[in-house]
Amino acid sequence: MNRAVRQIITVQATVTVIIALLMWIVLGNLAAISALMGGAIGFVTALVYAKKMVSPDDGEAKKIVRAHYSAEAYKLVFTILLFSLVFKEFKEVQALPLFVGYVGTLVVYWAALIFV
Repeated sequence: MNRAVRQIITVQATVTVIIALLMWIVLGNLAAISALMGGAIGFVTALVYAKKMVSPDDGEAKKIVRAHYSAEAYKLVFTILLFSLVFKEFKEVQALPLFVGYVGTLVVYWAALIFV
Protein backbone atom coordinates (compact mmCIF):
# COMPACT_ATOMS: atom_id res chain seq x y z
CA MET A 1 0.00 0.00 0.00
CA ASN A 2 1.50 3.33 -0.98
CA ARG A 3 2.07 6.33 1.27
CA ALA A 4 -0.88 8.40 -0.01
CA VAL A 5 -3.34 5.57 0.65
CA ARG A 6 -1.99 5.08 4.18
CA GLN A 7 -2.35 8.82 4.81
CA ILE A 8 -5.95 8.85 3.58
CA ILE A 9 -6.92 5.93 5.79
CA THR A 10 -5.11 7.51 8.76
CA VAL A 11 -6.99 10.79 8.23
CA GLN A 12 -10.26 8.83 7.94
CA ALA A 13 -9.55 7.15 11.28
CA THR A 14 -8.62 10.49 12.85
CA VAL A 15 -11.82 12.14 11.59
CA THR A 16 -13.76 9.19 13.01
CA VAL A 17 -12.27 9.76 16.46
CA ILE A 18 -12.94 13.51 16.28
CA ILE A 19 -16.57 12.94 15.28
CA ALA A 20 -16.97 10.36 18.05
CA LEU A 21 -15.53 12.79 20.62
CA LEU A 22 -17.92 15.52 19.47
CA MET A 23 -20.83 13.08 19.65
CA TRP A 24 -19.75 12.05 23.14
CA ILE A 25 -19.60 15.67 24.33
CA VAL A 26 -22.94 16.63 22.78
CA LEU A 27 -25.00 13.41 22.85
CA GLY A 28 -23.27 10.95 25.17
CA ASN A 29 -21.67 7.51 25.14
CA LEU A 30 -24.10 5.68 22.86
CA ALA A 31 -23.83 8.33 20.16
CA ALA A 32 -20.02 8.24 20.39
CA ILE A 33 -19.93 4.46 20.05
CA SER A 34 -22.34 4.64 17.13
CA ALA A 35 -20.18 7.26 15.40
CA LEU A 36 -17.07 5.14 15.98
CA MET A 37 -18.77 2.18 14.37
CA GLY A 38 -19.87 4.23 11.37
CA GLY A 39 -16.40 5.67 10.89
CA ALA A 40 -14.83 2.25 11.31
CA ILE A 41 -17.05 0.91 8.55
CA GLY A 42 -15.82 3.74 6.34
CA PHE A 43 -12.10 3.33 6.89
CA VAL A 44 -12.11 -0.48 7.10
CA THR A 45 -13.85 -0.71 3.74
CA ALA A 46 -11.38 1.83 2.32
CA LEU A 47 -8.64 -0.50 3.53
CA VAL A 48 -10.38 -3.43 1.82
CA TYR A 49 -10.47 -1.42 -1.41
CA ALA A 50 -6.79 -0.48 -1.08
CA LYS A 51 -5.73 -4.08 -0.43
CA LYS A 52 -7.80 -5.40 -3.34
CA MET A 53 -6.88 -2.67 -5.83
CA VAL A 54 -3.62 -3.71 -7.36
CA SER A 55 -2.76 -1.99 -10.61
CA PRO A 56 -1.46 -4.33 -13.28
CA ASP A 57 2.24 -3.98 -14.05
CA ASP A 58 1.69 -3.35 -17.74
CA GLY A 59 -0.58 -0.34 -17.06
CA GLU A 60 -3.16 -1.47 -19.60
CA ALA A 61 -6.26 0.69 -19.15
CA LYS A 62 -8.74 -2.19 -19.45
CA LYS A 63 -6.95 -4.15 -16.70
CA ILE A 64 -6.78 -1.09 -14.44
CA VAL A 65 -10.51 -0.45 -14.85
CA ARG A 66 -11.27 -4.13 -14.18
CA ALA A 67 -9.14 -4.04 -11.01
CA HIS A 68 -10.94 -0.87 -9.88
CA TYR A 69 -14.39 -2.40 -10.43
CA SER A 70 -13.38 -5.55 -8.59
CA ALA A 71 -12.05 -3.56 -5.64
CA GLU A 72 -15.21 -1.41 -5.54
CA ALA A 73 -17.38 -4.55 -5.58
CA TYR A 74 -15.47 -5.96 -2.59
CA LYS A 75 -15.80 -2.62 -0.80
CA LEU A 76 -19.55 -2.50 -1.44
CA VAL A 77 -20.07 -6.06 -0.20
CA PHE A 78 -18.03 -5.39 2.94
CA THR A 79 -19.92 -2.13 3.55
CA ILE A 80 -23.27 -3.92 3.36
CA LEU A 81 -22.05 -6.74 5.59
CA LEU A 82 -20.63 -4.40 8.21
CA PHE A 83 -23.74 -2.20 8.37
CA SER A 84 -25.89 -5.35 8.59
CA LEU A 85 -23.73 -6.67 11.40
CA VAL A 86 -23.95 -3.41 13.33
CA PHE A 87 -27.74 -3.18 13.00
CA LYS A 88 -28.19 -6.85 13.87
CA GLU A 89 -25.82 -7.08 16.83
CA PHE A 90 -25.91 -3.58 18.31
CA LYS A 91 -29.61 -3.00 18.99
CA GLU A 92 -28.97 0.32 20.77
CA VAL A 93 -27.14 1.85 17.82
CA GLN A 94 -28.08 5.44 17.06
CA ALA A 95 -28.51 5.75 13.31
CA LEU A 96 -27.71 9.46 12.92
CA PRO A 97 -24.31 9.32 14.69
CA LEU A 98 -23.54 6.05 12.89
CA PHE A 99 -24.10 7.62 9.49
CA VAL A 100 -22.38 10.89 10.46
CA GLY A 101 -19.27 8.86 11.32
CA TYR A 102 -19.51 6.95 8.04
CA VAL A 103 -20.08 10.05 5.92
CA GLY A 104 -17.15 11.77 7.65
CA THR A 105 -14.84 9.10 6.22
CA LEU A 106 -16.39 9.53 2.78
CA VAL A 107 -15.77 13.28 2.89
CA VAL A 108 -12.09 12.61 3.62
CA TYR A 109 -11.94 10.22 0.67
CA TRP A 110 -13.64 12.67 -1.70
CA ALA A 111 -11.39 15.52 -0.56
CA ALA A 112 -8.35 13.33 -1.06
CA LEU A 113 -9.42 12.66 -4.64
CA ILE A 114 -9.38 16.39 -5.24
CA PHE A 115 -6.07 17.17 -3.51
CA VAL A 116 -3.96 14.06 -4.11
